[in-house]
Amino acid sequence: MVLATIAALPMFVFENPNSPGAATEVSAAVAHERAPDLGAGDTSDPLVIELVVDASVAEVVSVVPDSPDVTAPLGRAPLGTDRLETEARAQEGLRFEAEALALAAEVAEAEFATRQALHMFFEAREAEAQRQALRARLRAEEEDRRAEAISTPGPTTTIPADSTPAETGPTAEQWEALRFCESSGNYGAISPTGHYRGAYQFSRVTWDWIAGIDHPGLVGLDPAEVAPADQDVMAQSLYDFRGRGQWPVCGRYLP
Repeated sequence: MVLATIAALPMFVFENPNSPGAATEVSAAVAHERAPDLGAGDTSDPLVIELVVDASVAEVVSVVPDSPDVTAPLGRAPLGTDRLETEARAQEGLRFEAEALALAAEVAEAEFATRQALHMFFEAREAEAQRQALRARLRAEEEDRRAEAISTPGPTTTIPADSTPAETGPTAEQWEALRFCESSGNYGAISPTGHYRGAYQFSRVTWDWIAGIDHPGLVGLDPAEVAPADQDVMAQSLYDFRGRGQWPVCGRYLP
């Protein structure tokens, strides 16, 4: 009986080693062969049953999938993952810091440009205020001179006819004061005698002399009829040659 049972076991294994049902079929076959010979005192039954059960258990265990590594800590990522996350956070922090510094530099540059613009604006406004104050002062001086000349008989010439011009030349405000003194700033002005003409009260002789030296195209023209820009250029040329003495009274406003 025992030998027959043992001989049946290889047939079970080779017939279908991956089928859990094979163990049941073999066990049923073995039990059928033994059934007529079983006796009340037969002690071989436990051995046969033990062998069959062991084979079934062996096959069941063999098909259980691999279990995960129980040595890995539960609930925690591998150490390499922690390091990568730390490096990523560090890189993100550096990026934020660089962006913050760039923004701060941009704001500082904008503030500096604004301060510079305000500084230039106030400087220009101050310069214009000073220019207007100079114009007002020179005009007031000329009005006082005219009032004195009217009330005081006799010549009022005080400047030599041939004087040395200043290297820097008259400013725009000084030329304006001179024109106001000579013709009240009228570029088409003509003296009562008709001898002096234009804003700078050129005589025709003086005009043609200066024009022949520096501006031939203006020779023979009426000083009171040419463009204001041409009269300004002629006045500057006359000053460069003879200085302010060519305007014996109003030349006081020139350097």
